[in-house]
Amino acid sequence: FKNRVLDLIEIFLKKQPTSQLTVRLIIPLVDLVVSTGPDEKQLADKATGILRSRIGKAKELPVSIEKDEAVVVLQELHSRARKAPSADVLATLSACSIFVARALHHEGETEPIVRVYRESLIDFVTRKASRLNTQFFQDFVRRQLATAWALRDDLIEVAGKAVNAYRQCQAFLLLHSLIKELPQLVKLLLTKTRYIG
Repeated sequence: FKNRVLDLIEIFLKKQPTSQLTVRLIIPLVDLVVSTGPDEKQLADKATGILRSRIGKAKELPVSIEKDEAVVVLQELHSRARKAPSADVLATLSACSIFVARALHHEGETEPIVRVYRESLIDFVTRKASRLNTQFFQDFVRRQLATAWALRDDLIEVAGKAVNAYRQCQAFLLLHSLIKELPQLVKLLLTKTRYIG
């Protein structure tokens, strides 16, 4: 029965990629991935596949999303990412987080995205037990460059509060990734300016 429900969800996401309900489906699917036991591994794998392919790799974004609800979903994804049981689950959470961030950015909401990623960045650099990794933030820089650029000062500041030298180096590595993408950001902004003008 659960497999059939997942089939229906996958069909829905395939046929209605711009539905505002997409954001609402993320947390229940994440719950399924994290909470299923070893006897339901096939179910968890199927839910992971839906999250990664239908949501994480979606080209189209939901239209007219409920912004407050999307911010809550983004916060919940990051909260779970900080305690992720494995790198595989963390990669799934990262893909979902970027999807929600893209949807919010599309609606003109960048401040909540920066705030949530800033909190996770502080957790990663200053807390030894954090389950986050550098890839979680590098994916964000790669996929949401214009929004990620707002974290440049935070990266410098948090590097000085790092829990150890390794995390400090990781903060500087992320800053390097941002700076390396600067020509791409300038090109993106120029294209946007021409498009508006």
